[in-house]
Amino acid sequence: MGNTRWTAGVRTATDRRAGVVFLALAAVGALLASVSLVLLRITPWDVLRDPSSPLVQLLDVRAEGSLHTWFNVSVLSAGAVLHAGAGALAHRGGRPAWPWALTATALALLSMDDLLAVHEQLEPLGRSLGAGEGGLHFAWVLPGLVLAAGLAAVAVVAARRLPPRSSRWLLLGVASLLAAAVGLESVGGLVLDQVGDGALYVLVSHAEELIETWAAAALLCAAVAAVRLGARPDAGIEVGYVQAARPVPAGG
Repeated sequence: MGNTRWTAGVRTATDRRAGVVFLALAAVGALLASVSLVLLRITPWDVLRDPSSPLVQLLDVRAEGSLHTWFNVSVLSAGAVLHAGAGALAHRGGRPAWPWALTATALALLSMDDLLAVHEQLEPLGRSLGAGEGGLHFAWVLPGLVLAAGLAAVAVVAARRLPPRSSRWLLLGVASLLAAAVGLESVGGLVLDQVGDGALYVLVSHAEELIETWAAAALLCAAVAAVRLGARPDAGIEVGYVQAARPVPAGG
């Protein structure tokens, strides 16, 4: 009975830790999006109103190489490392590590794509398939659906073997990422085609970027939710897996 209460307490603390990490990362993402959405459009300073200005390129979340891009890349890269670490803890605790290897690989690839915009190289393929107008204004979305389906499949397969809370963070992150990267990208393309690059498109594109940041934070928190921290008798910290296999009692 004591062990059950101790385990439940640790899991509650782990949940709180994951929640705090998510809120902190989400707040930074919201700040960057707010600066881009508001400051760059109401400031009286010419240096912040010139689209070619290096400062604007740094602050505009829609620009390649912006602070927002680097923040997303950092969160996804850190998530990949943490997922790999969670896999090592799972293996040490007698649980399968391969689901974490899958998700760590997926996060590393997402990080590379965010940094290098690899998905945009699918644009010619999408146009050859007939995309390029309306909701498929960004033609890469059409062949990108195959990659999106692959990512969803990896998430579902991995989630079935992860701790429940980690599974929920993982599925939330992947669902949010696909909703933004595919869904809102398509909505943005439709708006761009029908209305043009005006205020509505700016709002849609910023919402897309912000949700992608929150998705990256959720994916990172899937690993945070799998790590148990506890005090050791020597005043140190014990790091373990939340679902470590129970040792078989001697003679049992």
